[in-house]
Amino acid sequence: MAKESQILRFPHELRRLEWTPEDDEAVDNMLMQGKVEEAHAYFEEKKATSAPMYRQTLRYHWTQTETEVHVGVPVPKAVRGANMHLIVAEDALQLALTDTPSFGVIAGKFAGEIDPSTSGWQLKQKPDGSHSVSMTLKKHTQPGTHSLWYQLLQGEKLATCMQFRGKEGGREGGKGYNWNQDLDYMNVFIPVPEEVRGKAVQLTIDAAGKSMELSYPVPEEGGREGGRVRMGGEFSGLVSPDECSWVIDEDEEGVRCVCLSLRKRRREASESTWWSRCFKEEESVVPPEMQGSLEEGEEKARREREKYERELDGEDGWGEE
Repeated sequence: MAKESQILRFPHELRRLEWTPEDDEAVDNMLMQGKVEEAHAYFEEKKATSAPMYRQTLRYHWTQTETEVHVGVPVPKAVRGANMHLIVAEDALQLALTDTPSFGVIAGKFAGEIDPSTSGWQLKQKPDGSHSVSMTLKKHTQPGTHSLWYQLLQGEKLATCMQFRGKEGGREGGKGYNWNQDLDYMNVFIPVPEEVRGKAVQLTIDAAGKSMELSYPVPEEGGREGGRVRMGGEFSGLVSPDECSWVIDEDEEGVRCVCLSLRKRRREASESTWWSRCFKEEESVVPPEMQGSLEEGEEKARREREKYERELDGEDGWGEE
Protein backbone atom coordinates (compact mmCIF):
# COMPACT_ATOMS: atom_id res chain seq x y z
CA MET A 1 0.00 0.00 0.00
CA ALA A 2 1.11 3.59 -0.67
CA LYS A 3 3.02 5.31 2.10
CA GLU A 4 3.41 8.99 2.92
CA SER A 5 6.69 10.23 4.38
CA GLN A 6 6.92 13.10 6.83
CA ILE A 7 10.12 14.54 8.32
CA LEU A 8 9.90 14.96 12.09
CA ARG A 9 12.23 17.44 13.75
CA PHE A 10 13.68 16.67 17.19
CA PRO A 11 16.61 18.23 19.09
CA HIS A 12 19.82 16.95 17.40
CA GLU A 13 17.83 14.54 15.23
CA LEU A 14 15.60 14.29 12.16
CA ARG A 15 13.31 11.28 11.67
CA ARG A 16 11.23 10.04 8.77
CA LEU A 17 7.70 8.99 9.70
CA GLU A 18 6.13 6.46 7.33
CA TRP A 19 2.32 6.78 7.40
CA THR A 20 0.17 4.23 5.52
CA PRO A 21 -3.55 4.08 4.66
CA GLU A 22 -3.79 1.40 7.36
CA ASP A 23 -2.61 3.96 9.89
CA ASP A 24 -5.24 6.40 8.64
CA GLU A 25 -7.93 3.77 9.03
CA ALA A 26 -6.82 2.85 12.55
CA VAL A 27 -6.84 6.47 13.73
CA ASP A 28 -10.19 7.20 12.04
CA ASN A 29 -11.78 4.23 13.82
CA MET A 30 -10.48 5.44 17.19
CA LEU A 31 -11.81 8.96 16.59
CA MET A 32 -15.23 7.67 15.46
CA GLN A 33 -15.42 5.78 18.75
CA GLY A 34 -14.49 8.89 20.69
CA LYS A 35 -11.10 7.47 21.70
CA VAL A 36 -9.19 10.69 21.18
CA GLU A 37 -6.45 9.89 23.71
CA GLU A 38 -5.85 6.46 22.13
CA ALA A 39 -5.57 8.07 18.69
CA HIS A 40 -3.05 10.56 20.06
CA ALA A 41 -1.08 7.76 21.74
CA TYR A 42 -1.08 5.80 18.45
CA PHE A 43 0.46 8.75 16.61
CA GLU A 44 3.01 9.39 19.37
CA GLU A 45 4.09 5.74 19.26
CA LYS A 46 4.58 5.96 15.49
CA LYS A 47 6.73 9.05 16.02
CA ALA A 48 8.78 7.36 18.74
CA THR A 49 9.46 4.30 16.57
CA SER A 50 10.25 6.22 13.37
CA ALA A 51 13.78 5.72 12.05
CA PRO A 52 16.32 8.57 12.33
CA MET A 53 17.61 9.97 9.04
CA TYR A 54 20.06 12.42 10.64
CA ARG A 55 21.48 12.24 14.16
CA GLN A 56 24.10 14.18 16.18
CA THR A 57 26.17 13.06 19.16
CA LEU A 58 28.93 15.01 20.92
CA ARG A 59 31.74 13.38 18.87
CA TYR A 60 30.11 12.53 15.52
CA HIS A 61 27.01 12.90 13.33
CA TRP A 62 25.50 10.48 10.82
CA THR A 63 22.87 10.03 8.13
CA GLN A 64 21.61 6.89 6.45
CA THR A 65 19.89 5.38 3.46
CA GLU A 66 18.50 1.85 3.33
CA THR A 67 21.90 0.48 2.26
CA GLU A 68 24.54 2.91 3.63
CA VAL A 69 25.48 4.95 6.68
CA HIS A 70 27.44 8.20 6.24
CA VAL A 71 29.41 9.33 9.30
CA GLY A 72 31.22 12.61 9.98
CA VAL A 73 33.75 12.91 12.84
CA PRO A 74 35.18 16.44 13.47
CA VAL A 75 38.98 16.39 13.88
CA PRO A 76 41.73 19.04 14.25
CA LYS A 77 43.11 20.63 11.11
CA ALA A 78 46.59 19.23 11.72
CA VAL A 79 45.45 15.59 11.52
CA ARG A 80 46.94 13.44 8.77
CA GLY A 81 45.88 10.00 7.65
CA ALA A 82 49.12 8.49 8.93
CA ASN A 83 48.26 9.72 12.44
CA MET A 84 44.85 8.07 12.51
CA HIS A 85 44.17 4.79 14.24
CA LEU A 86 40.94 3.62 12.60
CA ILE A 87 39.53 0.12 12.87
CA VAL A 88 36.23 -0.72 11.18
CA ALA A 89 34.97 -4.26 11.70
CA GLU A 90 31.65 -5.85 10.77
CA ASP A 91 30.12 -4.95 14.12
CA ALA A 92 32.38 -2.31 15.69
CA LEU A 93 34.29 0.95 15.19
CA GLN A 94 37.37 2.44 16.89
CA LEU A 95 38.98 5.79 16.09
CA ALA A 96 41.88 7.55 17.83
CA LEU A 97 44.61 10.04 16.88
CA THR A 98 48.08 8.76 17.70
CA ASP A 99 49.62 12.26 18.03
CA THR A 100 46.69 13.86 19.89
CA PRO A 101 45.96 11.92 23.12
CA SER A 102 43.48 14.58 24.27
CA PHE A 103 41.19 13.59 21.37
CA GLY A 104 40.47 10.36 23.25
CA VAL A 105 38.95 7.29 21.61
CA ILE A 106 35.65 6.93 19.81
CA ALA A 107 34.65 3.27 20.02
CA GLY A 108 31.58 1.10 20.20
CA LYS A 109 29.42 -1.62 18.70
CA PHE A 110 27.35 -0.85 15.61
CA ALA A 111 23.58 -1.12 15.83
CA GLY A 112 23.77 -3.51 12.86
CA GLU A 113 26.45 -5.07 10.69
CA ILE A 114 28.45 -3.57 7.83
CA ASP A 115 30.68 -4.86 5.06
CA PRO A 116 34.20 -3.50 5.76
CA SER A 117 35.48 -4.57 2.34
CA THR A 118 33.15 -2.15 0.52
CA SER A 119 33.19 0.64 3.13
CA GLY A 120 35.66 3.54 3.08
CA TRP A 121 36.77 6.84 4.62
CA GLN A 122 38.55 10.08 3.73
CA LEU A 123 39.67 13.31 5.38
CA LYS A 124 37.52 16.26 4.31
CA GLN A 125 37.70 20.03 4.64
CA LYS A 126 34.41 21.94 4.82
CA PRO A 127 33.86 25.44 3.36
CA ASP A 128 34.22 26.99 6.85
CA GLY A 129 37.73 25.51 7.16
CA SER A 130 36.84 22.76 9.64
CA HIS A 131 38.03 19.20 9.06
CA SER A 132 36.38 15.83 9.56
CA VAL A 133 36.80 12.13 8.93
CA SER A 134 34.04 11.15 6.50
CA MET A 135 33.07 7.48 6.45
CA THR A 136 30.74 5.59 4.14
CA LEU A 137 29.67 2.29 5.71
CA LYS A 138 27.92 -0.29 3.55
CA LYS A 139 25.21 -2.07 5.51
CA HIS A 140 25.40 -5.85 5.46
CA THR A 141 21.97 -6.97 4.24
CA GLN A 142 20.57 -9.96 2.44
CA PRO A 143 19.68 -9.48 -1.26
CA GLY A 144 16.29 -7.83 -1.61
CA THR A 145 16.19 -6.62 1.99
CA HIS A 146 16.97 -3.31 3.68
CA SER A 147 17.49 -2.02 7.17
CA LEU A 148 17.23 1.36 8.90
CA TRP A 149 19.23 1.82 12.08
CA TYR A 150 18.07 3.64 15.19
CA GLN A 151 21.63 4.25 16.41
CA LEU A 152 25.08 4.18 14.84
CA LEU A 153 26.88 2.97 17.98
CA GLN A 154 24.94 1.21 20.70
CA GLY A 155 24.15 3.45 23.67
CA GLU A 156 24.97 6.73 21.89
CA LYS A 157 23.49 9.91 23.37
CA LEU A 158 22.12 12.85 21.42
CA ALA A 159 24.06 16.13 21.74
CA THR A 160 25.27 19.06 19.66
CA CYS A 161 28.28 17.78 17.71
CA MET A 162 31.54 19.43 18.77
CA GLN A 163 33.70 21.34 16.29
CA PHE A 164 37.38 22.18 16.46
CA ARG A 165 37.13 25.24 14.31
CA GLY A 166 34.47 27.54 12.84
CA LYS A 167 33.74 31.06 11.64
CA GLU A 168 30.23 31.62 13.05
CA GLY A 169 29.74 34.02 15.92
CA GLY A 170 31.77 36.99 17.08
CA ARG A 171 35.53 36.76 17.16
CA GLU A 172 37.24 38.80 19.85
CA GLY A 173 40.56 38.71 21.62
CA GLY A 174 42.33 39.71 24.78
CA LYS A 175 45.47 38.94 26.76
CA GLY A 176 46.99 36.50 24.30
CA TYR A 177 43.91 34.57 23.22
CA ASN A 178 40.89 34.93 20.95
CA TRP A 179 37.49 33.29 20.74
CA ASN A 180 34.37 32.76 18.69
CA GLN A 181 31.02 31.21 19.51
CA ASP A 182 27.78 29.71 18.27
CA LEU A 183 24.61 29.00 20.26
CA ASP A 184 26.06 25.89 21.88
CA TYR A 185 29.85 26.31 22.13
CA MET A 186 32.45 28.90 23.11
CA ASN A 187 35.65 28.22 21.13
CA VAL A 188 38.83 29.66 22.67
CA PHE A 189 42.21 29.80 20.90
CA ILE A 190 45.38 30.23 23.01
CA PRO A 191 48.65 30.55 21.03
CA VAL A 192 51.50 28.31 22.21
CA PRO A 193 55.15 27.91 21.08
CA GLU A 194 56.07 25.18 18.61
CA GLU A 195 58.01 23.35 21.36
CA VAL A 196 54.91 22.82 23.54
CA ARG A 197 53.41 19.33 23.25
CA GLY A 198 49.95 18.21 24.29
CA LYS A 199 51.14 16.15 27.25
CA ALA A 200 52.67 19.28 28.79
CA VAL A 201 49.42 21.28 28.67
CA GLN A 202 47.27 21.33 31.80
CA LEU A 203 43.62 22.41 31.77
CA THR A 204 41.42 22.66 34.84
CA ILE A 205 37.71 23.54 34.75
CA ASP A 206 35.99 23.73 38.12
CA ALA A 207 33.16 21.26 38.76
CA ALA A 208 30.49 23.99 38.63
CA GLY A 209 31.65 25.10 35.17
CA LYS A 210 32.28 28.67 36.34
CA SER A 211 35.99 29.09 35.62
CA MET A 212 39.09 27.55 34.04
CA GLU A 213 42.87 27.69 34.18
CA LEU A 214 45.20 26.53 31.40
CA SER A 215 48.97 26.36 31.71
CA TYR A 216 51.90 25.26 29.56
CA PRO A 217 55.69 25.26 30.11
CA VAL A 218 58.08 27.94 28.90
CA PRO A 219 60.99 26.13 27.21
CA GLU A 220 64.55 27.22 28.02
CA GLU A 221 67.82 26.41 26.34
CA GLY A 222 68.75 22.76 26.68
CA GLY A 223 65.10 21.69 26.77
CA ARG A 224 64.58 22.56 30.44
CA GLU A 225 61.30 23.94 31.67
CA GLY A 226 61.56 27.58 32.73
CA GLY A 227 58.26 28.03 34.55
CA ARG A 228 54.74 27.93 33.22
CA VAL A 229 52.46 30.37 31.45
CA ARG A 230 48.99 30.47 33.02
CA MET A 231 45.77 32.01 31.77
CA GLY A 232 42.08 31.71 32.48
CA GLY A 233 39.51 33.20 34.80
CA GLU A 234 35.81 33.23 35.56
CA PHE A 235 33.55 32.66 32.55
CA SER A 236 30.84 35.17 31.70
CA GLY A 237 28.46 32.20 31.59
CA LEU A 238 28.51 28.55 32.61
CA VAL A 239 29.96 25.50 30.83
CA SER A 240 29.46 21.75 31.20
CA PRO A 241 32.91 20.42 32.23
CA ASP A 242 32.23 16.87 31.01
CA GLU A 243 31.43 18.17 27.51
CA CYS A 244 34.50 20.38 27.09
CA SER A 245 37.62 19.32 25.20
CA TRP A 246 40.85 20.67 23.72
CA VAL A 247 43.49 19.90 21.11
CA ILE A 248 46.62 21.61 19.77
CA ASP A 249 45.73 22.85 16.30
CA GLU A 250 45.86 25.99 14.13
CA ASP A 251 43.37 28.85 14.46
CA GLU A 252 41.80 30.68 11.51
CA GLU A 253 45.00 32.67 10.97
CA GLY A 254 47.18 29.55 10.89
CA VAL A 255 48.64 30.21 14.36
CA ARG A 256 49.48 27.15 16.48
CA CYS A 257 47.11 27.18 19.47
CA VAL A 258 45.52 25.20 22.23
CA CYS A 259 41.97 25.11 20.86
CA LEU A 260 39.28 24.71 23.50
CA SER A 261 35.70 23.70 22.75
CA LEU A 262 33.57 24.71 25.76
CA ARG A 263 29.97 23.47 25.89
CA LYS A 264 27.71 26.25 27.19
CA ARG A 265 25.16 25.65 29.95
CA ARG A 266 22.20 27.79 31.00
CA ARG A 267 21.62 28.80 34.61
CA GLU A 268 17.90 28.69 33.86
CA ALA A 269 15.77 27.77 30.83
CA SER A 270 15.05 31.39 29.88
CA GLU A 271 18.72 32.44 29.86
CA SER A 272 20.40 33.17 26.52
CA THR A 273 23.44 31.13 25.52
CA TRP A 274 24.90 34.03 23.52
CA TRP A 275 27.81 35.43 25.55
CA SER A 276 28.86 39.09 25.47
CA ARG A 277 32.44 38.06 26.38
CA CYS A 278 34.36 34.88 27.18
CA PHE A 279 35.70 35.85 30.62
CA LYS A 280 34.13 38.32 33.05
CA GLU A 281 37.34 40.36 33.23
CA GLU A 282 37.05 41.27 29.53
CA GLU A 283 35.23 44.41 28.53
CA SER A 284 31.76 43.68 27.21
CA VAL A 285 32.06 43.69 23.44
CA VAL A 286 29.65 43.78 20.53
CA PRO A 287 31.51 42.38 17.49
CA PRO A 288 30.60 43.77 14.04
CA GLU A 289 29.15 40.38 13.07
CA MET A 290 26.41 40.95 15.65
CA GLN A 291 25.14 43.94 13.64
CA GLY A 292 24.76 46.25 16.57
CA SER A 293 23.42 44.14 19.41
CA LEU A 294 23.82 40.87 21.24
CA GLU A 295 20.21 40.02 20.46
CA GLU A 296 20.86 40.35 16.74
CA GLY A 297 23.98 38.21 17.05
CA GLU A 298 22.02 35.48 18.77
CA GLU A 299 19.24 35.69 16.19
CA LYS A 300 21.79 35.45 13.36
CA ALA A 301 23.25 32.28 14.87
CA ARG A 302 19.76 30.86 15.30
CA ARG A 303 18.93 31.54 11.64
CA GLU A 304 22.17 29.84 10.57
CA ARG A 305 21.18 26.74 12.55
CA GLU A 306 17.66 26.71 11.05
CA LYS A 307 19.09 27.13 7.55
CA TYR A 308 21.41 24.15 8.15
CA GLU A 309 18.50 22.03 9.36
CA ARG A 310 16.38 23.00 6.34
CA GLU A 311 19.22 21.97 4.02
CA LEU A 312 19.38 18.60 5.75
CA ASP A 313 15.60 18.31 5.48
CA GLY A 314 15.75 18.80 1.72
CA GLU A 315 18.62 16.44 0.93
CA ASP A 316 17.72 13.70 -1.55
CA GLY A 317 18.41 10.26 -0.18
CA TRP A 318 20.14 11.60 2.97
CA GLY A 319 23.54 10.95 1.46
CA GLU A 320 26.84 12.10 2.85
CA GLU A 321 27.59 15.74 3.28
